[in-house]
Amino acid sequence: MTQSESTRSKSVSESAESESTEDSIVSDRWSNNITYRQLVVSSCIGIMQTWWNPYIHDLRKLVPFMFLYNVFSITIAYPMFYLELALGVVTKKGVLRCWDLVPMARGIGVAMMLCCVLTAFALGGVSAWCLAMLVHSWHTFIPWLHCAAIAMPACAARHRPLSNGSETPAQSFLFNFILNLKRDGFEGGLGNVVWELSAYYIICWVLIYFICMKRIYSYSKLVLFKDVTAFFVLLCFVLGASRLNGAGAMFKQCDWSVLFDNLQIWRDAVEYSLMEMGVCQGVLVILGALCPKQKHKLSYTALLSFAASKTTTMTSVFILGATHGALQIDYDTNTTYIWDGSSASVVLWADYVARMPGSQFWSSLLFFTLLVLSLSSTALLLQTVMSTVTGHTLRKVTWAFLVLGCFLFSIIGVITLCTQGGLYVLNFLMQWPVAKPRVLIAALSAIVITYLYGQSTFCEDVYFVVGEYPGVFMRVCWALTPIFLLSVFLSEAGSLQTSGVVGWASVVIAVLLPVGVIMIFYLIFKCRVRNILADEK
Repeated sequence: MTQSESTRSKSVSESAESESTEDSIVSDRWSNNITYRQLVVSSCIGIMQTWWNPYIHDLRKLVPFMFLYNVFSITIAYPMFYLELALGVVTKKGVLRCWDLVPMARGIGVAMMLCCVLTAFALGGVSAWCLAMLVHSWHTFIPWLHCAAIAMPACAARHRPLSNGSETPAQSFLFNFILNLKRDGFEGGLGNVVWELSAYYIICWVLIYFICMKRIYSYSKLVLFKDVTAFFVLLCFVLGASRLNGAGAMFKQCDWSVLFDNLQIWRDAVEYSLMEMGVCQGVLVILGALCPKQKHKLSYTALLSFAASKTTTMTSVFILGATHGALQIDYDTNTTYIWDGSSASVVLWADYVARMPGSQFWSSLLFFTLLVLSLSSTALLLQTVMSTVTGHTLRKVTWAFLVLGCFLFSIIGVITLCTQGGLYVLNFLMQWPVAKPRVLIAALSAIVITYLYGQSTFCEDVYFVVGEYPGVFMRVCWALTPIFLLSVFLSEAGSLQTSGVVGWASVVIAVLLPVGVIMIFYLIFKCRVRNILADEK
């Protein structure tokens, strides 16, 4: 690294530092590395790691999918996690203004914010589910221990024949008594509003408001309580799950040939790895901007976060997979008719606690933990949005924007997620605008930093801020990742089907439209300025 390059890079860092005092994310940053590192690690211990899994309903594909997920986590998600965190550390700016490094790429910040908003909206619905299950855990006995006579379609009690179309007690209770689900999909609209679920949903957004307003997520002791509680519950449950009859079914039934049937499982694994690490939703940029002023090892923070995310995710998958295997033993069948999508994990968690002695206590503890994780994850996303739309000049009226945001989330959620067809809306959100845009956002981010701004310049900026130079593995992944991610995205876009037209339209609106419009506007405006200067000469 030459002296001129060092001087230039140092001036970039000093400029970013000086600008941060004028347009900082918060009035003060973390004062020590331990609490800051705890905050970043805690962002990877949330509801996504314990709830969302595209293949938990299919034991034949679960293990091959998790193998791909771990490979892509190491080669794609972890390097992109480090990149976004370092971007916030270098610029000390929010999700939109951090891309001032390359002004024509500011649309990536807009795409991140849209992904953040949609993810927060979806997780608000999951919070309502967890609160509803928590409340029903306080009955004399948990109601999904046995089948209800009025359940439609028929509910099959354990150790009875599971006829075609019938449901397990946990799924029957969730669909019939929590969601009041209409079974014909989007045909005939979303159906009526489920008022009990709506009440839970509004209560959750009131709690999220207070979490954001008091910045509870920033208090290290409360964050530590959340994380310790989550790991305690997972440790207790994984010990019990290992003793279930049928716990090894996910390994016995796995079929590695599914990796070669089509590319969809590969695409899902890439998207899942990015989601589990919280990449491409702007949270990491904000967390990077809050780093302490003294130098610290960014690689240690990223590595600890990676380990926390993988531990939480893999433990949850083993528990849920073991429960699914136990269900197959109960019904003496390889098909339990568990729906794929958002409801699968909730059904399996509920079924697991029903098997434990003292099921009321464990059910209450489980769904309280899931509620805390979902509320904290949603609050962190909402804080990311608020820190972007308010900034330094509007900080005094942040509460007004926060009230407006929670109100809009509540109203829109009641008329969509809290209806009889709310499950289909949530599945659509998670499958399309929440998951698929991340692949393209990650590819564009790596292209901008590596090829437009300059990878060497960016690494020097990181060095002068935190005192470490990104390793060779990181730099190689940043250079190669865009090629692979663009191939994944284009291959799926090339297999467009009629059923996915609306989904792809949402992806275009969320990513391609803001990125393309801002890039075209910047190029036109820059050319106009150049012409004006040329005429003046």
